[in-house]
Amino acid sequence: MTSVAPVVLTVVAATLVVTLAWLVSVVRRARRTVDTVVAGLHLLEVALDHRRLLVPELARAAVGAELDREAINQAVGARSWSAIVRERRVDLGTRAAAENALSAAVHHLVCTGRESGRVRWDFTSAASELDALERRIAGAVRVYNAHAAALSGLVRSPLTGPVVRTLGIGAPDLFVETATAPVHVLEVPDVPAPALAA
Repeated sequence: MTSVAPVVLTVVAATLVVTLAWLVSVVRRARRTVDTVVAGLHLLEVALDHRRLLVPELARAAVGAELDREAINQAVGARSWSAIVRERRVDLGTRAAAENALSAAVHHLVCTGRESGRVRWDFTSAASELDALERRIAGAVRVYNAHAAALSGLVRSPLTGPVVRTLGIGAPDLFVETATAPVHVLEVPDVPAPALAA
């Protein structure tokens, strides 16, 4: 009988050590993933803010080239809606919808300019920079969504979820346009060239 007690204590001690090591591992992984998600969202925000700064340059050049006013107004309106949604800090699904609308409007304006044959270096320069920026934004969205999905997996897992939720960590939203997200593109009546300088 006395020889059983040390074996039981050894098993219990080993189980406690393994459980503690597993808990520490889950906590570290969760915190590391949260940091990565926050950093990924920050990088995405920086790229989106940069795009908002470039759209007025493109619009000014488009006005100078006398491109289609409706295409210019759509890009300016979509930029304004994107800025409003950002300032209001709405959910990521609505923000993704606004940013997708801006991407579509900018793409349409760039295509209109390139097809017209009337654009100058200022339009071409802004359009090229926006092309490169669109690729960076798409990459940043993929990176953020991958890490956000990994964190959601930790939060929702029956094994790790209770530990992660105890730390106050919830599943983050993905940067994906949702069916319920309202898509608004502000109508800009007719943007004169001086108004774009602001």
